[in-house]
Amino acid sequence: MKAQILLTPAGAKHLIAKALYKKLDLKKRIYIAYGSTNVYLLYHLGINFPNYIAGCNYEFKLNVNNNRPKPVVLENGKLINIKDFEISAENIFIKGANALWYENKIKQAAVLAADKNGGTFGNFYIKAACRGSKVIIPVSHEKLIPYYYPATQNVDFSTGNKVALLRFFYGEIYTEIEAFYDLFNLKANIIASGGILNTQGAIIFEVEGKACEQAVEFAKKYNSEVLEKLSY
Repeated sequence: MKAQILLTPAGAKHLIAKALYKKLDLKKRIYIAYGSTNVYLLYHLGINFPNYIAGCNYEFKLNVNNNRPKPVVLENGKLINIKDFEISAENIFIKGANALWYENKIKQAAVLAADKNGGTFGNFYIKAACRGSKVIIPVSHEKLIPYYYPATQNVDFSTGNKVALLRFFYGEIYTEIEAFYDLFNLKANIIASGGILNTQGAIIFEVEGKACEQAVEFAKKYNSEVLEKLSY
């Protein structure tokens, strides 16, 4: 059985988040970094943090949200308070991305950083990678770029904050392709992208497997359910 499924950016984030919820070992300690896809993950975990975003392309510029809550850390599926980011090899760290591309058919990802010290990448990702933590990088094909360009903050002008593009070198990149398989046991391929009106940034997938109807219903339910609301 085959189906063609359009996912809006919101629908794609719901799909990735729902599949991650199913995939994660909630008994472990899980550090969840700021990011729009992680807002959807928290939603599917039953935690409401609609302002859980740091850097964001918003109001037609490169923006930073300075009105965000404390970082979320879970243990046994419940919120816990920690003093320091003392991550270990037994823990999980989830960090979203701003860019996705393929090199020799292998997924690669990078994140924008407006902070001069590298933001979450410099402060948390490096430590998680050094200590051998399980790092998951959820990112949708809305973020697809043709190739990596090593951008820095050393520019003269910017529409908003000046940013660097920092390449991930460690971790599992998790997209809609993996999510379709983990959630519905469907093989997925991208066949087109784009849209107008409320469907800008959509990606169209052709999926194959027994659960095509369930995946279509999932898209119908979540494509218009946008969660990433900001307040400054």
